[in-house]
Amino acid sequence: MMRRHKSNLDERQEQRLLRIERNGCWLAFWGLLVAMGVQMVMSKGEDVGRVAGEWVVFMVLACYMVWACMKEGIWDRRMKPDWKTNLIASLLAGIAVAVFFCLITDWETEQTVVMAFVSFFMTFASCYILLMISTLVYRKRVEKLESEGDEEVTEDD
Repeated sequence: MMRRHKSNLDERQEQRLLRIERNGCWLAFWGLLVAMGVQMVMSKGEDVGRVAGEWVVFMVLACYMVWACMKEGIWDRRMKPDWKTNLIASLLAGIAVAVFFCLITDWETEQTVVMAFVSFFMTFASCYILLMISTLVYRKRVEKLESEGDEEVTEDD
């Protein structure tokens, strides 16, 4: 059983605090990503160890958010968990990685263009596969939560 501490906030203050915490979490998430990107572009990818601390915090935050949302049967406020959304998200991720790769390398050789394309394709493919697996896990979790909810309603009657 989870212990709840008495709150000194009324419902309006509680909702505002939750909004502040949510905004702070997203600010930290995107801020870390931008900070790591800028540091890597400025160092041309030569000193990756410079962003190791930020990367660990970023990945812990990202993994926690995915795990917590899956546990609660939450996908997203606006996007649906389907192949079309996953395709678009994967394409955007692939493009972002390819552009980032180009920013941290020199455009002097054909090898850079080939590597940018390879990084695009690998990111696109791995992102799409992971999103499709996540979609399946999400749907199973929602089914389980809904069946548990139905059992609670039946027991209460």
